[in-house]
Amino acid sequence: MDARIPKKWRLEQGYLDKNNPPTTFPVFLKPEWGQNSNGIVKVDNEQDFLNFNPTNEKIPYIVQYAAHEKQEYEIFYIRDAKNKACLSTLNIAQSLNHSGERYPVNGIHNKETSYQDITQDFCKKELGILQNHLQELPPFRITRIGLRADSKADLLLGFFHIIEINLFAPFPIHLLDNSISEKTKYKFIKDNMKHLVEVSKTTPKEHFNQFVFLKKIIKHYQSKVK
Repeated sequence: MDARIPKKWRLEQGYLDKNNPPTTFPVFLKPEWGQNSNGIVKVDNEQDFLNFNPTNEKIPYIVQYAAHEKQEYEIFYIRDAKNKACLSTLNIAQSLNHSGERYPVNGIHNKETSYQDITQDFCKKELGILQNHLQELPPFRITRIGLRADSKADLLLGFFHIIEINLFAPFPIHLLDNSISEKTKYKFIKDNMKHLVEVSKTTPKEHFNQFVFLKKIIKHYQSKVK
């Protein structure tokens, strides 16, 4: 997956190898099949890196260098089933961490993390600019992209780094914004179920594997840190 991210947005990363420690810190150790920040560990120095032992040795770990941009965003989208060059759904949320930590591991299991839907802060032209950036990625049917940028302006200029691409049942995380009414959330889910069904039908039969989802669920729970 890393190789499919344009170099300008790609963070340096590779498989965990204690014989080849990182040259700078902090770094993030991530299970290859992780989801929703499961199993991610931030390492601040070489000694902690050498002391790290995965809870499950069957799960390969990735070492990812830190993105130094100040703001973290989650972009959820569903591709248009009839026009691959367009998106039927595009939502932007900002990840807010209340701990004051410079390099937090944000996620739904982190009590210091909250999410704010900022889609309404983007005009139609700006959403179009963002969509053009996303077209440089592979034509994912449904995904959530985690990235870091210093500001909204930099995000629109394409000055950001991708920290994660969620393809395994990606959750529209802006729905965790407590300021959004239940009525609005319900409408979003109802409206987008149709888009999701339509785009799912475009998956070529030769690429469909009924066991993939089960395998990913197993890896997802194996990667959890106890």
